[in-house]
Amino acid sequence: MNIGLVTLGCTKNQVDSEMLLGVFKSQGFNIVNEVEQADIIVVNTCGFIKSAKEEAIDTILEMADYKECGRCKALIVTGCLAKRYKKEILESMPEVDLCIGVDEYNNISKILSEFFSQNKLLSQCKFTHGLDFNNRIISSTYPLAYIRISDGCDNRCSYCAIPLIRGKFKSRKIEDILTEVEALAKKGIKEFCIISQDTSKYGLDIYGELKLDELLNKMSKIEGVKWIRILYMYLFETTDKLIEEIAKNDKVCKYFDIPIQHLNDELLKRMNRHDTKELIYDRIKKIREMVPGAILRTTCIVGFPGETDEQYEELISGIKELKFDRLGAFTYSREEDTPSYDFDEQIDEGVKEKRLKHLFDVQKEISLSKNKERLGKKYEVIVEDVSEDEKYFVCRSMLEAPDVDGRIYIKIDEDSANKIIIGEYTNVKIIDYNEYDLFAEVLE
Repeated sequence: MNIGLVTLGCTKNQVDSEMLLGVFKSQGFNIVNEVEQADIIVVNTCGFIKSAKEEAIDTILEMADYKECGRCKALIVTGCLAKRYKKEILESMPEVDLCIGVDEYNNISKILSEFFSQNKLLSQCKFTHGLDFNNRIISSTYPLAYIRISDGCDNRCSYCAIPLIRGKFKSRKIEDILTEVEALAKKGIKEFCIISQDTSKYGLDIYGELKLDELLNKMSKIEGVKWIRILYMYLFETTDKLIEEIAKNDKVCKYFDIPIQHLNDELLKRMNRHDTKELIYDRIKKIREMVPGAILRTTCIVGFPGETDEQYEELISGIKELKFDRLGAFTYSREEDTPSYDFDEQIDEGVKEKRLKHLFDVQKEISLSKNKERLGKKYEVIVEDVSEDEKYFVCRSMLEAPDVDGRIYIKIDEDSANKIIIGEYTNVKIIDYNEYDLFAEVLE
């Protein structure tokens, strides 16, 4: 039987999907990329904010059509939406045959065995493997893997549903992570992106102290590891010791993904963030002093309940002053069962959207200036793909994270085509730029 899997949401979900594919492959299923060829379709959902929930519902309904006009015999919904709204999904979407939330993954082999037996789809199939980091089917088309070092979160930001979905913060053991990385490196994976809901807290729950710097050091010594990138660090946990390890370790990307969410202390407190404006400025100054040329990426929320025009302008002023290399932002999403859902002074959606657009306009100018500074500089890049119009090779250096950042483009001509192989590394020089992307030529 063929199985097709659609992944929505973040890279943490992607890792779950890769482990789900490993479960099915271990039972002899054929994994297909085209859902119209699938006998079983799995939709791994996100349920973080309103737009993600809407996308998940639309995708489930779209996949359900293949039960009518395709070969699909069963539609399985997994992930965060399945955890938050399992009862509602099963009651309102009769097209869904099975719903498995993230809190049920430990029992997934039993759940799947019972489901297949009851539905007579493959009654003799008794699943014997559960989700396993070492049994993943890597879905990237180039040598990249995401390494999830922990799950859950204890920070309890007042707007965030992640603790309701993923539970308390739980680190994996260093030995388990290193075993996974070593196995992937032997398979040809060269770039490793460290992810979790709170990477900077790694190790505190099981070792009694922060251990991310030690993990980086040990990962970098594994043969075959080329780039290590850390995503989603909280500044209040980004210690001098961690910054020092990033600065001195040649395999660790000089890339700091540090979501601040805001720069007004009153709003930060209402958000239940553990950073203050002073701490944010202090840590960013420290990073730039200790890691010259470091790339700083952040995210911000606009339209949080009670955000005044003055508080919003304080955020804008800070962004202009701090000059982040990369910045993502989103409007506040009112999520049921979170503390901020019941906060007074909810902001009008039109005001939120206006503030978001203005923020992006401000950042666009900063990004343009930052990219201009890279003219003439040389980088080693990974060649990811060819652009949709087939005019450029699409690349990244150590300074661009996959999925979220701009790209480095090399024009396809006879010279570059003879020198470049997709999935391999090459050396380039930056020759042009725009607000978000760079353009380069191949070096001899």
